[in-house]
Amino acid sequence: MDFSELMSLATGHAQARIVQTAVELNVFEALSPAALTAREVALRLNLDPAACALLLDALSALGLLTKEAARFSLTDATRRFLTRSSPRYVGDMLRFESSLWACWEKLPQAIHSGNPARQPDMYQAEPAETETFIAAMDSLVKARGDAEVIARILDWDDVRELLDLGSGPATYPIALCRAFPALRATVFDLPATLTITRRFVADAGMENRIRLIAGDYRTDPVPGRYQRIFLSNIVHGENDERNRALIRKLADNLEPGGRMIVKDHILDESRTAPAVGAVFSLLMLLTTDGGRCYTLGEVRAWMEYAGLSDVRQIDLPTPLTSALVIGTK
Repeated sequence: MDFSELMSLATGHAQARIVQTAVELNVFEALSPAALTAREVALRLNLDPAACALLLDALSALGLLTKEAARFSLTDATRRFLTRSSPRYVGDMLRFESSLWACWEKLPQAIHSGNPARQPDMYQAEPAETETFIAAMDSLVKARGDAEVIARILDWDDVRELLDLGSGPATYPIALCRAFPALRATVFDLPATLTITRRFVADAGMENRIRLIAGDYRTDPVPGRYQRIFLSNIVHGENDERNRALIRKLADNLEPGGRMIVKDHILDESRTAPAVGAVFSLLMLLTTDGGRCYTLGEVRAWMEYAGLSDVRQIDLPTPLTSALVIGTK
């Protein structure tokens, strides 16, 4: 790493805040119909004209806008990922990332104490927080195309019953049920989350294919028997002991020959790669009670303790940043 790379890394927060601010202020929405001058954007969004011009110039310098003859327009990437009319809109994820700044500011204290920077309530205490979090999860999965990849690389043709534990917006079961007409899914999640999940399922017209069950997987029994159990971004929110108990409990819900699928940032044995997982572990320090990212060896140990076999890892293609670990009953 040379000096320029080091400084780019150390000052990356500035670029992140520029993009997040543009999303929060609806700059990309204002420019969606047509190119505008900085003054025209400021007038539409009730912004200071001079400050707005600085922001638009910075966005252009970062490659997110095009500036020609004092008029600003969207690039193909911003139109695809940062305008609400696009099915690949990721803006809700960026809004959630913006809400995490207060946590990241407390990283030194968390490293000293080992304690999270916020109440580890899974974003359930405040309805607005729950809404922001669930919308972010849906936004990210749709923008990257995670569900389409999962539908394509795994065998779902003979699967009739799927459990998606901690599903959030039900993005995966909705996509899978659309792709496989014989599939029925059950979503098991916390009550505050399901008030939002219900809306996503209804909007997709999937009320007769996706069943919603309220509960806390840490303490409540999970009903039903399933051919597939899917845990996406669940284990990184728990410590090793709770994950071991959870996988053991869920194994009882698997039909013989059924498969448990863990989708997460799976670290190598050095715990330094992929980098996104090593960094994400610090976010889990800040926001959960003992969560972090795990290695294949750790996930395999939980699954084998639960009686699962043929445990294997499948790395997912970019832009996805996670992997699958699959065990069979």
